[in-house]
Amino acid sequence: MTRLLNDIRDHLNSFFEQLVKRCPKTGRIVGVRRNSYWGAILFPVIGLAALLWFLVRVIPKPSRAAYPCQRLAAGISGGFVAYLLGTLVSLGIYRHLYRYRGKILSGLFILACVLGGTLSVKMLAAKGEPSDVRVLTPREGANAPMGQGQGIYPGRVAWTQDFNATSWDGENGYWWTDDNTNQQVVNAMFSKTLQGLTGKTSDSQAWDALFCHHNKTWGRGERGYRNGETIAIKINCNTDGSVTNKWENSGYPSPHMLNALVCQLIETVGVKGEHILIVDPSRFINVNLYNKIRSNASEEFKKVRFVEKQARDLPGYESAQPDLNALIHFPMPDGSIYKMCLPTCYTQSTYLINCALVRAHRVFGITSVAKNHFGAVWDFDKQGFNPSALHAFALWDYPTPNKHGDPHSNPVLLGHQVTQGKTVLYMADGLYTGIRQGGPITRWSSMNNDWFSSVLMSQDPVALESVVYDLIVNEKNITDPNPSFNGHQDSQLHEAALADRPPSGIKYDPENDGAPLQSLGVHEHWNNPQEKKYSRNFGKHKGIELVTMIP
Repeated sequence: MTRLLNDIRDHLNSFFEQLVKRCPKTGRIVGVRRNSYWGAILFPVIGLAALLWFLVRVIPKPSRAAYPCQRLAAGISGGFVAYLLGTLVSLGIYRHLYRYRGKILSGLFILACVLGGTLSVKMLAAKGEPSDVRVLTPREGANAPMGQGQGIYPGRVAWTQDFNATSWDGENGYWWTDDNTNQQVVNAMFSKTLQGLTGKTSDSQAWDALFCHHNKTWGRGERGYRNGETIAIKINCNTDGSVTNKWENSGYPSPHMLNALVCQLIETVGVKGEHILIVDPSRFINVNLYNKIRSNASEEFKKVRFVEKQARDLPGYESAQPDLNALIHFPMPDGSIYKMCLPTCYTQSTYLINCALVRAHRVFGITSVAKNHFGAVWDFDKQGFNPSALHAFALWDYPTPNKHGDPHSNPVLLGHQVTQGKTVLYMADGLYTGIRQGGPITRWSSMNNDWFSSVLMSQDPVALESVVYDLIVNEKNITDPNPSFNGHQDSQLHEAALADRPPSGIKYDPENDGAPLQSLGVHEHWNNPQEKKYSRNFGKHKGIELVTMIP
């Protein structure tokens, strides 16, 4: 019975999703899906509702017409009014023909209207969405590095994969429970990746190398972590838009991967629990993550702080606050500069760890360490942590689809003095990977139809995103249903790698202090999906080096 009810629910949800477009970040309805048969058929009903809503809201207060939701309603209702006028005109013509020209001619007119209507529905179904063709071959070709590598070993990305970490059968229970994810294996994966990145033989040496290199790079002296310094871990909780959200089997941050990281900080680095912040200012940090951290024996884990959109009534949760002095400036597609600010959990921390996901995005291609910061920008107009203005850089489904040679938000997010100057480690959790934000997890056909079962780390954000990109693009279970893979999905990597002389010609100046960005890292694509080799793997002195720890 439960399976039957779930099937019914899934079919109803599928039918509803055929009718509407949703914002890929918030999940709110933003329009009618014109490429759906039922969306086209039911357009009159939806149009009438939009018209009534617009009139009820705008007539009492005309200034509401400028609201984004009312602009959307105006567009839908305008189409409905045009549809209604066309119907009334057609009815008048029919009545005239029936009265003065007889049944045959009026019947032919009806037939023409039916055929025209059918054709219109089919045209609507084919319009408004990108082609089904996916453009996955990079325009610059393989092994053509651009930008400057960052890190102890410039451009190095460490990747560990162990299928023993992930045992979910795809049907029973949840992938994120202890029954289906092996914490000991995940801990070992984390350790291998950390040591592989730094070239050290112990975790303590590896962390010390990371902190020493980071502090020396940013003028703080070649020193390691000091007691009392605060570390904020930015995670991607995009799927948790509500404090009451109940996890099922979508692409969430892995509790086990996050736990492995926090255990390393407390037990190896010696960070006190109260000096560790797990943050996502625009979303909610699910209790499954919270409970996993606090289930450890040491009392230090119960002192870890969780900074979310609005704190729930549990010990350790805090509400995110904007730092109105930490301004960040985005060059928009229309040539304007959009001003936002960063959260205090960033600016008041000594270090950041960018803990992203290996995941595709419906309108941005991939979501990794750069887009992870979408959840940490405060919009002055909306008076909240809300990145909707940055959807102007989406690859499709928005008025200004981003293309190669256009400016992008991601170099600004990566290159701000707070984000770049504080981030000691970039990592990507890839144990179980979602097909898109909010979507279900998927097995990888390129990995013998198993879960991705991986973690990647780097000191170079552009190199890490480049490797994540190549891995995702090689997986048809992810690219086939995603229209954003249109040939422009790596534009943001070109802009970030060449931030000092980007293809867009834009001067990226996140702080608006007259000091433009330099290269944020190195970008290139591997030689082929079988060997997965980058330029430094061939002994060259530039490009990416992929170090793999795969049993």
